[in-house]
Formats: sequence, C-alpha cells, structure tokens
Amino acid sequence: MNDLVIMKDKQAVTSSLQVAKTFEKQHKHVIESIDNLVAENSAAKSMFAEGTYENRGKQYRMIYMNRDGFTLLAMGFTGKEAAKFKIQYIDAFNTMEQSLKQVPRKKLDPVLQAELAITNAKTRKANALFRIAKATKSDSAKQALLAKAAEAITGEMTIPAMQQKEYSAGEVGKKLGISGNMVGRIAKRIGVKAEQPGQNEYGRWSNGKSRYSDKEVPQWLYFDKGLQKIKNELKVIK
Repeated sequence: MNDLVIMKDKQAVTSSLQVAKTFEKQHKHVIESIDNLVAENSAAKSMFAEGTYENRGKQYRMIYMNRDGFTLLAMGFTGKEAAKFKIQYIDAFNTMEQSLKQVPRKKLDPVLQAELAITNAKTRKANALFRIAKATKSDSAKQALLAKAAEAITGEMTIPAMQQKEYSAGEVGKKLGISGNMVGRIAKRIGVKAEQPGQNEYGRWSNGKSRYSDKEVPQWLYFDKGLQKIKNELKVIK
C-alpha cells in the first residue's frame, strides 16, 4: 500500500503511472482521462502536476495528482476490483496525510496547514457523496450525485462522461436522414433522455452554446445505443 501514495512538494500524491498499474489500465488512457478532466473544468488543473519518467533512456510524460485529483479521476472507474483499489488508495492517502499531522506544528507552513484542512474537508464531503452514488440504483440519481461530488472538489458541476462516442441531435439526424428537431421529438416520445443533469445508457446531458446567443444551454448527447434506439423507432414509424 505504501507505494500507492508518495510525498511530493509537502503533500500526499500518486502518479498516473501508479494508477494505470493498480487499475490495470493503459497509461496513455489514464493521461487522456486526466487531460479531458482539466479541459472540461479549469478548477481541476490545480489537482494535477506534470512530471516525466525514464524508460530505456527516453523521457515520457506522466502526471502527479493529489487526493482530490485522484478522487475526481477514479469516479469513472467501475467494478468490484476498482472499488477495492479505491479503498486501498483512500487508506494510503489517509496514512500519508496522518504522518503530516504528526510533524510538529511549528515546522509546518501555516498556509500549508490551512490548505490541508480545506482539502480534507472537501474530500470527506466528496467521498461521502461518492459512496451514496455507488449505493443508489437510479442512473440519473447516481450521475447527479457524482456531479455533486465533483463540485465539492472543484467548485464546479462536472459529470464524469462515459468514454464512448457522442452525437448531438443534429449529428444523429444527419446519420438517419431526418432533422435534429425530429430526433428530439422521437427521443422525448420514447423516453430516451435521463433527468438533468444525469446520464443513462442512451446518452448524457452536457452544456452547449445556444444557436441564438452565446449563452450555454443544456444539450442531450446521444451514445451509440441512443442513436440505435432512435433508428429502431424510425423503422417502426415508417
């Protein structure tokens, strides 16, 4: 467990390499997930730090992350084994951060003390929401709770998106030879869309630019399964 979390720049962190190894994922996919999180939410940038590692004489990119960064990233990891590794990570972070608390207070920077207190409070809230989300059977409720957990850490509402292709109503319409408006009407009639701001097997809610102004508005993005659902309904109509 001790190698899961290390001390770097006076805080407990783990690395994208260690996460990839522990959760048996390709390192490039872990890097891509982190890049997507930072691109979608600027507040997440402070949770990650660039680094490098050497392999066969060459330098490659890696990313360090604190507890908040790991929590945000790990929200997208599912399955019984993933849950077990998350618990191990939480224990490792707790152990490392407990060692920080045992350092005489006079040796700790007051600013660092304040940052640790704030981080611990936010993480406790996020972890509580995460556990509740895992226990619920409603997909929309689960995603809403995960978004709240992300908000507790970043200050902004972020919904962990499934790693798969997504299509707007207009793009679905082009593939099926109908208008985007008709796609929306069909989706409403057959109940494809989840409650805002959630997601389900057919797609997810996102924020997109309005056609008539610069204001962002809720937009339903279709997964491949959602596209197929609309396609099947068209066959019934015809």
